[in-house]
Amino acid sequence: MGASEIKIGSLLTKDEFRELTASNDPIAWCHLALRIGIHAGLLFAMIRAWEGGFPALAFAAFYINAGLWQFAGYAGIGHELFHKKVFSRKLLNTLFFKLFSYLTWNNPSYFEKSHQFHHASTFHEDDIEIYRDFPLDWLGASRLVLLDYQSLCRRILYALCNAFGYEAYFGKGIRLRLMPPERREAQSDAISMLALNTSCLVLFFLATRSPALTVMFFITPFVASLPNRVLALAQHIGLEDHKDESALLFSRTVNLPVPVAFFYANMNYHAEHHLLPSVPYYNLPKLHDILNAKLKMEREEKEFGYLFTRDFWSSVAVSARSEGNAGA
Repeated sequence: MGASEIKIGSLLTKDEFRELTASNDPIAWCHLALRIGIHAGLLFAMIRAWEGGFPALAFAAFYINAGLWQFAGYAGIGHELFHKKVFSRKLLNTLFFKLFSYLTWNNPSYFEKSHQFHHASTFHEDDIEIYRDFPLDWLGASRLVLLDYQSLCRRILYALCNAFGYEAYFGKGIRLRLMPPERREAQSDAISMLALNTSCLVLFFLATRSPALTVMFFITPFVASLPNRVLALAQHIGLEDHKDESALLFSRTVNLPVPVAFFYANMNYHAEHHLLPSVPYYNLPKLHDILNAKLKMEREEKEFGYLFTRDFWSSVAVSARSEGNAGA
């Protein structure tokens, strides 16, 4: 069977397909409660350590929480909620999708359009979800390890402009354009995002009475983003030559330690996800095992250590240079 001839019906029985694509509410709620509990526990540890005179411990709890919080967005559970298969009720998926979008300073209206395009035309020149701009210099890497101040400024500026009915474009300076009527939903999302984050900041300050802790709380979505960005890179980097073939060839599966895969919402099974997006994230390991048992073809599956190899980072460098040449 050729890679471009793969049909779901030839790989899965009707019962397997039905089981794999079924949402499981008890699992979804348990996973969500565990996520919230871990973040709440780390925030509590940060506050108590700071108030107890242990700033190093407070920063450690803050940094771990920030690194994990990166996976609340679109390279994690926020992305899966967009596909509306985490919970059986679409309303719950939409509610939590918007909530996690707002709390990570992302406008869900734009992601809905860009992600549909990404699945339909992966590696197209207009596919903005292919990370071609990964910083390879020391300053850029430091931003991703510490505070990604560029992303912080841009996302807040986007939110402010969108809230007033404008779209912002970065290039040589900043250009503003009136938001077209078909994107007016992005304006209401931006207003909701600003209102929610402002309310959270005010409540957090009132609860802690600490400007320092409040600043740490505010910058959490922009700190320690390197692991998240590297995993997002691994989804497709170096596979552009296969863009007209099967998702099993232009997307990559990376076997991760279970705790990392949990926070990543199993998006390390990215080939499986692109092949069948209707499978909830907690069923992707089952799909992976079925494909391995039934599919007789070479495909992109790597071990965790691949992310630290010269081959991987050479692919990142080649992609970055290609993007630089294209923009020159």
